[in-house]
Amino acid sequence: MVRVLIPVTLRTLSGGEAEIEAVGHNLRSVIADLGERYPELAGRLVQDGRIGRGLTLAINGDVVSTGLITKVPADAEIAIVPQISGG
Repeated sequence: MVRVLIPVTLRTLSGGEAEIEAVGHNLRSVIADLGERYPELAGRLVQDGRIGRGLTLAINGDVVSTGLITKVPADAEIAIVPQISGG
């Protein structure tokens, strides 16, 4: 099992949950598992076959740079981080 940390801005899509357990060997399969319970959240996390616009994902504190094929170790923590923009 992996733990997925949900930011406040996306908790309306996770039923108010701040943390969700999921299974999968890569990001695509973890998000597919989440999608069975939280389809709107999964739809926000993946758009056009890529990590959703305006989001960054980090596995055990390391920012994902290889997209949805990134391997997810057992007992990992995945943080969903909304990107901040401005000037």
